[in-house]
Amino acid sequence: MKCDIIIPVWDQLEFTKECVDAILKNTHYPYRLILIDNGSEFETKNYLKNLEKNRPKEVMLVNNDENLGFVKAVNQGLKHSDSPYVCIMNNDTIPAPGWLERMIEFADSHDEVGLVNPQCDGHGNMPLDEYAQILSRDRGKYMEMNQCQGFCMLIKRKMIDRVGLLDESFGLGGYDDTDYSMRAHLAGYRCVAIKDSYVYHRQHGSFNRSGDREEWVRRNQKIYFDKWGRHLRIGIAVSMDDLEIGTLSRLIGFAYGLAREWSWVNLWINFKERSKEPQKIIGKILEETKLPPHQNIRISYFKLPKALFQSAIVCKILERLRMRDKKFDAIFTPDERLAKFISPFAKLIGSNTVKMLLGEGINDCQEKGRKAALSIKRERR
Repeated sequence: MKCDIIIPVWDQLEFTKECVDAILKNTHYPYRLILIDNGSEFETKNYLKNLEKNRPKEVMLVNNDENLGFVKAVNQGLKHSDSPYVCIMNNDTIPAPGWLERMIEFADSHDEVGLVNPQCDGHGNMPLDEYAQILSRDRGKYMEMNQCQGFCMLIKRKMIDRVGLLDESFGLGGYDDTDYSMRAHLAGYRCVAIKDSYVYHRQHGSFNRSGDREEWVRRNQKIYFDKWGRHLRIGIAVSMDDLEIGTLSRLIGFAYGLAREWSWVNLWINFKERSKEPQKIIGKILEETKLPPHQNIRISYFKLPKALFQSAIVCKILERLRMRDKKFDAIFTPDERLAKFISPFAKLIGSNTVKMLLGEGINDCQEKGRKAALSIKRERR
């Protein structure tokens, strides 16, 4: 088993050297570097050429006369790749010890996972190796996401064979990884970020030289939304005066069903005043149901009298009046009185209020959430 590591390069020689040196030092899984020179200046071009010459078994160089952009360069690399795993990387990254082995180990043991990200959130003043050692204690832990990011994205070969190459209409880059993650989802794969692998990323360092980044983001966002539509934004409001813990676990299953259909889910839970540490209650439910944290589910906790909780939800809804792109598509609640109270305010932002009927078990509730998301998408078209 081997992994092909594809890195498009457009100058940034010092970043590129630092990235390649870290890969050579910190990668102990069998690999091949496929470097795509996107029309770099002489000094960078010469460095890449010598790298291939001195390490012919480890390095393959593809030369372009001009900058074809990140997406086309990656596709060139994918066409040259034949390994069971492929890792797409930016040249402004620095991988830590164990980075690749841990991603592949996780992917190998989870058939449903097609795309894997490492952690990248910055290690401050701590040495890279030391920070990676701390993260290694979280072996096996991960967060489920709807999309992986292309700064360092591990892909299974069998998924590439089903999904195909990146969509080159995204040009220099931006939203190409979101699009690829959506296609992975439609093919039945999941995206995750594992907790015990670390690759430092200089945010947008590889993009800033391409011109007006904001303009490219706006352009590619439009391409993406024209292709797939906007992601749903859902609110779920529930008071523990009405639900027992067992019912709450099914509610969380419903939220996961929504999130796994590319919805941003805001779950607002009002606990009785005598309840202590509600986060621990939710944590226990997630542990018992064996659901990982999900990037698209955000939980807010309240300890309010019922009337004040109703008013708090109205405030959450009305906040979105000034956020045209982030209005809620629907508000779910099992509380008929709450649904009636918030419905007029939800209509102000063009949102529906839905009386939620939960299923019998966690899997049934996830399926209900999934179907609810698909139904809202159909209505929105």
